[in-house]
Amino acid sequence: MLRALATGFAGILYFVVSLLLFIPFRMKPIANYNLCMLPLLSAIALALFYKVCTVTEENRAYQYAYACAILMWQVLGEIASVRVPEGMILQFSGMNIKILDAYIYVAALWILLHILWRTKAIANRFLFLMLIFLSIWSFELYMDNYSSRIAVDAMPNIANIILVVFLVITIVILYVANKATTVEKKTAMGGLLYITLCIVIMTLPPKGQWRKPQAFYLKYEKPAIEIEIKNLQEELENIKKLQEQMGIAKKEEAPAVPQQKGQTPPAPAEQGKQ
Repeated sequence: MLRALATGFAGILYFVVSLLLFIPFRMKPIANYNLCMLPLLSAIALALFYKVCTVTEENRAYQYAYACAILMWQVLGEIASVRVPEGMILQFSGMNIKILDAYIYVAALWILLHILWRTKAIANRFLFLMLIFLSIWSFELYMDNYSSRIAVDAMPNIANIILVVFLVITIVILYVANKATTVEKKTAMGGLLYITLCIVIMTLPPKGQWRKPQAFYLKYEKPAIEIEIKNLQEELENIKKLQEQMGIAKKEEAPAVPQQKGQTPPAPAEQGKQ
């Protein structure tokens, strides 16, 4: 169990460190900060993935997979779509995989992961890597959308339900970790413990983060959404110009002439009549 606890708390410790690393993106912007962080974290994630592929000791492979999954999420799920206020490149990708509509891809990947696990089509170390990556993605999918989609009055009640559910899951994970006979299984339980502990911490009364709208969301997401709206309006105007240039612009229909009360509409002209 100690290995599982150490693995879980190591993830939480890095989560706290990563919060400090991400402050210069929006809260205290530093120009071109993303040009530094994206290559750096990408290089570390690729190096960890290379270790996952090449290391012969399975226990070490699990440890590398755990760290690689966390870094992969920060590269693909965070930095790629975050927009900085100033710099040479304001945003690397307009695709935000944390919006609620991304649920279908998360669900599909969970199903595929389950099939791969049941059929043993790939090594367990890669299954563990994807398990942690998808768990973080599922966690972030809720965390980034509840502020705008859940009624404020209902948030404490929902947080209580989530707290109870994940406390039970945490206890089950600890029990399985205590009974585990292999180091790899204990490490895997520690990776899941990282996710459940994060959720438990965010739902704890009285000031758990999921008991009210996120202050960060309310303060920093509004400008980002306004920029998205502006970009969509510019794209719409460009489409209209292209339609006009290609002669496929839809002609506006002339408004119908209102009929006077009691007035009989004119009869249609007979065919062949001049």
